[in-house]
Amino acid sequence: MKEEKDRNAATEIPEDIYDISAAEETKKWAWLSNIHPLMIVTGIIVLVSIATYIIPGGNYERREVVIDALGGDTRELIIPGSFQFTESVPQGFKQIWTSFMEGAIEAADISFSIFLCAGAFTAIIATGAVTNGINSLAKKFGTRAYILIPVCVFAFGLGGATYGMYEDSIPFVLVLVPMSLAMGFDSMVGLMTVHFSVAVGASSAFMNPFCVGVGQALAEVPMMSGIGVRILLWIVMMAATSAYILRYAFKVKNNPQLSPCYADDLKKRAEYREFNTAELKGLSRREALVLILLAAGMGLMVYGVIVWGWWFNEIGSVFLFMGVIIPLVGGLSVNEMISKNIEGMSTVISAVLLISASRVITAILTNSNTMDTILYYLSGALTEMPQVFSILVMFLVSSVAMLFVQSSSGLAATLMPIMAPLADLLEIERQTVVSAFALGTGTFGWIVPWEGINFAMCSLAGVAFFKYLKQATKYVFTVYIPISAVALILMTVFHYS
Repeated sequence: MKEEKDRNAATEIPEDIYDISAAEETKKWAWLSNIHPLMIVTGIIVLVSIATYIIPGGNYERREVVIDALGGDTRELIIPGSFQFTESVPQGFKQIWTSFMEGAIEAADISFSIFLCAGAFTAIIATGAVTNGINSLAKKFGTRAYILIPVCVFAFGLGGATYGMYEDSIPFVLVLVPMSLAMGFDSMVGLMTVHFSVAVGASSAFMNPFCVGVGQALAEVPMMSGIGVRILLWIVMMAATSAYILRYAFKVKNNPQLSPCYADDLKKRAEYREFNTAELKGLSRREALVLILLAAGMGLMVYGVIVWGWWFNEIGSVFLFMGVIIPLVGGLSVNEMISKNIEGMSTVISAVLLISASRVITAILTNSNTMDTILYYLSGALTEMPQVFSILVMFLVSSVAMLFVQSSSGLAATLMPIMAPLADLLEIERQTVVSAFALGTGTFGWIVPWEGINFAMCSLAGVAFFKYLKQATKYVFTVYIPISAVALILMTVFHYS
């Protein structure tokens, strides 16, 4: 009997939490809700365009190299010491008026994968199988349901650390958010569990081919070298991330009105209220089959990425078939299946537009010949400094540069040819420099409004972007940066190689 009460208490939500009239959203950050990230990106585009009239042009000479870490792909590699100032090409309206369309075409693969993912999961969730399965799991764990959070953090972090999982983690938001609500937490917990884990896992990685792999190849250090220290750092990062999320989760569970998602979650909780009963309804055969097919589809996608080298063409196609077949198996009619897919796609339109708009910033800096100038000035800050300060500046340079390059492998090809030989002059191990670069790729990129993936995850989670941004920024400055800085200092002092 006591065990029965404990299980019910784990997912039982006070009755007054459904009283929407009692909910008053905090006003402290309310004004930010009226600012759409697209407005911010548009403002940044205008400022960057104006900056091209001020920043002098410059170019590094480049040579093409084959990156074994990416299966023989090629990258254009900067030749150290080859920078020369050139004439800039200011980017006014005449130069950038077609840039958005060019960005949309460039990002079409990821954009349509997000559309198909959102549509598929909305249709699958409409069968009721996912909701019933999640609540069954939460009630089965009872008062120990919180254990699922660190388990998920380490699982998603492992995906980021091994094969560079990031964009392909987006659909899991649609699973983790309902699970968080079923455990008595809020939508932010589900969002953080997915996004924090893959972002930190990918940058504190020990095998990620796009980050560590390319970085080591370009720094000319043995592949997979130093893996023991990297695994230890990854474990520390994942444990710290789990602790941060759990601390937040218990805070909002003990006092739901402290949650920035409180008002929005009232409506979501009402949808799941039927499951918060003392008597647990078992899964039907149809629902069990839906969950099996869903797991099989996700497993196929992950296996395809790791083993067969699948990317967005294949990932999007998997979501397409999942969005058609699984909802029909789950009992939806053809018309219902199509309607739910379209409904899901409509929720991420803003995110897709943001992904296209973010490409404009990079295009402006590249076409104006100012991208290399910015990198030249950033790298110039590394000279004539003590080793410990130099490695922290390398970390900072990588963190800032990632905001403009927006590709870890692309940033490696841009920075490592400069940082690796500079490390020799400063008597810093190249392995440590690779770590500074890798950790820098995960500092700011996932907390800025012009990175469309951030907004896509927030849209699917039903969390206002700036409310997420507040939590993410707090995590970055209180957890991620301090741990990264301490790790890099220790690597430098003990000559990590």
